Amino acid sequence: MLDMHAMNILIVDDMETMCKAIRSMLKILNIGGQVFYAYNGMEGWQILKGETPIDLAILDWNMPGMTGVELLEHIREDRKLRDMPVVMVTAEANQEIVAEAAESEIDAYILKPVTVKSLEERIKAVIDKANNPPPMLRHLKNARVHEENGQLVEAINEAMQAMEANPKSSRPVRELGHLYHKQGDFAQAEKYYLKAARMNPMDVFAFHSLGDLALRKGDMDKAAQHYEQAMRISPRNLERGLNFAKILLEKDMTAKAIKVFDKILDLAEDPITLREEIAGLCTSRGVYDYAIELYGFILKNMPGRHDVMAKLVDAYDRTGEGRKAMPYLLELEKNTDKDVGLLLKIARIYLSIHQNARADHVLQKVMKIEPGNREAKELISQCL
Repeated sequence: MLDMHAMNILIVDDMETMCKAIRSMLKILNIGGQVFYAYNGMEGWQILKGETPIDLAILDWNMPGMTGVELLEHIREDRKLRDMPVVMVTAEANQEIVAEAAESEIDAYILKPVTVKSLEERIKAVIDKANNPPPMLRHLKNARVHEENGQLVEAINEAMQAMEANPKSSRPVRELGHLYHKQGDFAQAEKYYLKAARMNPMDVFAFHSLGDLALRKGDMDKAAQHYEQAMRISPRNLERGLNFAKILLEKDMTAKAIKVFDKILDLAEDPITLREEIAGLCTSRGVYDYAIELYGFILKNMPGRHDVMAKLVDAYDRTGEGRKAMPYLLELEKNTDKDVGLLLKIARIYLSIHQNARADHVLQKVMKIEPGNREAKELISQCL
């Protein structure tokens, strides 16, 4: 049981003034024993993983770096922390926040400006819920324990009881979809995901899972439909965005795929790595212009990446615009001495843009490494 007056509370907000304001309100309300501050999500996570147990977290939704929702995802994935009550503080109650509240299991959220009254109401509600969980939550918790122990039949039984305990909630229905999905009963999984989506049109998890099932069956149209709905509700899930964009590429809906890629890149914590992954996907699908744009961005920020230069050069070559790759060709030529495959590629591009002397120079390097290389000999004959 949590003692509202003695519990340890963590406040995570990138604004120090907000942390202190919430602390002052807690003092007025006589809520909490020790109160800890963190000014970003990563610092908050380190405190949560420390030796002092935290009983309640109050998180700002929109922080630079690790956001409040991303921190909450870490909390819910951790066996020791996952049942800890979490209150999210946000500037506006828009659709995206409501969706993420459902997806990440936020216990409550408070709209800014935070007042003494709103803080008291939310904290009392979540602590009462934690100390006296309703039957539905008890059964869902039991289902999760059985699932982790590999007892899927028992987990499904608990989820069924949770659904009976609260027939109006889509959460147990969605959980049944998840459990049947994990069991490999895809027909039952789809049935419950569809029911959850009908009950709660904001249940982004259900739409995402329906997209996964449709993708598994090879039904690209349905997969695109479900992923698009999930993206509309909550665009922050990068895996969802990538899956959706891949489907769009498969369906030759290139312009729409690029819009999705641009959106997830705006949200990515590591946009350089993600750009490289997306550029590779685009190259494999023949979307060279966008791949060139992405590789160019990477090289602007990481000019020493010769591996990326080679990919950019290849993309230019495939578009028939080898001349635009000239600066990169010169750089690669200067820094490549032993990679025969790359040297041959450079020579071929030089020949395609009528830089025969440069091609010959590169091919002579190849001949020194592999004197019997037949392709190099054939290309040298074209240099004459």
